[in-house]
Amino acid sequence: MDKKDTKYVDLNITLSAVGKAVFVNFYYDFKNAALSNNEIAEKLLRENPGSKSDNQNFRIPRARHIFSENNQLDALRIIIDSKKVAPEARDKAKQILEEELAQMHNSQENVDERVFIEDLNRSIIYSDQAQFEYNNIPEPRKETRTTKTSLYQRSKEVSSNALMKAGFLCEVDAEHPVFIRKHSNENYTEPHHLVPLFAQNDFPDINLDREQNVVSLCSHCHNLLHYGSDIDEVLYKLYMSRKELLKLIGIEISYEELKKYYL
Repeated sequence: MDKKDTKYVDLNITLSAVGKAVFVNFYYDFKNAALSNNEIAEKLLRENPGSKSDNQNFRIPRARHIFSENNQLDALRIIIDSKKVAPEARDKAKQILEEELAQMHNSQENVDERVFIEDLNRSIIYSDQAQFEYNNIPEPRKETRTTKTSLYQRSKEVSSNALMKAGFLCEVDAEHPVFIRKHSNENYTEPHHLVPLFAQNDFPDINLDREQNVVSLCSHCHNLLHYGSDIDEVLYKLYMSRKELLKLIGIEISYEELKKYYL
């Protein structure tokens, strides 16, 4: 990159040099570090026959510079607000922005959940707890605030109740192997919010941190949901087992809607 090149100085200028519609239509190609500039250039020329080959020599490095500076979401917002961009490209930019923000929230949710589980493991001994029964009265959402561990408030009591209700077994399959917890004679399973807490804004009047929305999972199934490429079998089974319980507390959601939170 030529530091004297003014096309890199301002995001708006860089984006204009790339071409706003081109940036949107080839967004994931520019983002994919595994693709070489030559491979992207070939694809650009193949899908845009009218494009001049020489143009790719400056277009592609500029597009990738936007990603290297972590300005891609701001670039999408500029495109969305640009009246000169074709409606189709603006709509596609909106869709990509929503996908990227959902992925960011999902990643943060995974980190928050792991910190919460570690804290839960240190602070709660389950052996002496009584049996738990669901309260199926809907509750208003909790206030969202940033704490030391999470943006979303999580109750240790709710999660421990959910594990106890499941008998400290994996709700995907009670025969899945588990081990005994330290300092307790209970099995080690992990709590997981079926409808993720980052989806709270989609349920503005309902508290998602309820026992009905927390499933007990073995480590394998829990990691599968977060990091696996094929989650349908596990996720659908959990959805069907909790669908009616979720409705009772005001969480109405289709399987297709739920799965979008896991993409």
